[in-house]
Amino acid sequence: MGSSLLCESKERMEKKMKRTWKTLVSLGLAAILTCSIVAGCGGGGDGGSNGGNDGGNVSGTTSSNGYDLVFWTYSDMVLNDQGKLMDQWVKEFCEENDDVNSITVVAKDDSDLLTSLMAGVGLPDMFCASARDALSFQRAIDLLDISYIYSGDKDWADGFYEGARSAVTNDAGKQYAVPFMSFVSLIFRNTDVLEKAGIDWKNEPLSTWEDFYDQCKRVNTAGIDATHSWSTGHFTCPGGILACDAPNLTIGHKDGKTMVEASQCVRAFETICKMDEFSNGMTYASQAATEAFKTGELAFLCAGPWTEPDYQQAGMNYDIQLIPAYEDGGWTGGCQGQDWMYGIDSGDAGRNDAIGRWLKKMGAYDTQKAFTRVIGRSTLREDVMNDPEALELDVAKVLSKGMNAGMPQMEFGHSSVFWVSAITDIAPRVSSGELTPEEGAEAFIKAVNALYAEAGE
Repeated sequence: MGSSLLCESKERMEKKMKRTWKTLVSLGLAAILTCSIVAGCGGGGDGGSNGGNDGGNVSGTTSSNGYDLVFWTYSDMVLNDQGKLMDQWVKEFCEENDDVNSITVVAKDDSDLLTSLMAGVGLPDMFCASARDALSFQRAIDLLDISYIYSGDKDWADGFYEGARSAVTNDAGKQYAVPFMSFVSLIFRNTDVLEKAGIDWKNEPLSTWEDFYDQCKRVNTAGIDATHSWSTGHFTCPGGILACDAPNLTIGHKDGKTMVEASQCVRAFETICKMDEFSNGMTYASQAATEAFKTGELAFLCAGPWTEPDYQQAGMNYDIQLIPAYEDGGWTGGCQGQDWMYGIDSGDAGRNDAIGRWLKKMGAYDTQKAFTRVIGRSTLREDVMNDPEALELDVAKVLSKGMNAGMPQMEFGHSSVFWVSAITDIAPRVSSGELTPEEGAEAFIKAVNALYAEAGE
């Protein structure tokens, strides 16, 4: 699936005589690059080459009239309102940067995006992808070092969450990515079901796990299924429960082993068992669970913020809650995912400068504010997520709170081990009674250490 978003300056010929010195330098380098291509250094593609990466980055083109850049991203970012925003950003960028003729946006699904990037052939100039793979990208792709953007504009850099800034800063102190969007898990409540169960949902949020247990009991008493399985099918639910204890976990790894202790995870497995009492057995994120929720046969559904349009289209009544805390006012759960913007080093100083400008725009306050205000998704700029003008949608307001209390899925940018995912195989064994919570916690730590051993970390 792809979308070509091209913008041309109406005053292109007039601007040609007014190129900046950076553009003049880049043209000289482009000529050198062309000679290297003829000599066999680099591959062909779309009439030109970006250079670098041993011939892998060949998607964009260079001409005397400026650069034609290529940007890879997720499929949903070119659809509906997200697509309109992307169109707007591309148009603005081309109008503001007369050395860039166009940006072609190529949309890919999650697996194709990762596979294409790791293949290292025909790479784009810049891309948006998961922070989970950041270290793999650094090892496999000649990413563009954009440390100069962070050091050159402190106000721009300081607007991001501190954790996000630390994550994109590698162990050598360099930055190869711009934090863009994030999410934490959410609980959607069918408010029609809650009313049938006698729950005053407007005044009864899910502040604590005890609140959740109580509401599940009342729904079941009303003869309606409370929720799906919180132990099977995916890491999201059991991992979200574990994240409620994030302040009590010694997250990190040392000497090839996790620093998290088994004793710190027992309460999470006890909660997983407790939630199994209210489960109707449906797997998390299954079509069956989603349809049951939309038709009033299920009260509570754990999902991501991107699923909300489905409930809106169904015309159902619902509200949005965070995974609850253990104590009132305590840490809310949800394993936080992150997506970053990356650039690829082309070997062309002028092109690299243009790529850097696009990445800076994607990390800008106005860009990320528009994304949150229109789409409702959380971004990784703390100043945006604390700006009331950006939080027009209910989902954005909830995510704003969750961003302050969500546990990262892994040590983004500093490890390739998705350690939380190890809970996926252990949680069902605990909920079935095969393992006690204590035994499950021990098995979980062993599984995490196996992941570090496999990765050689």
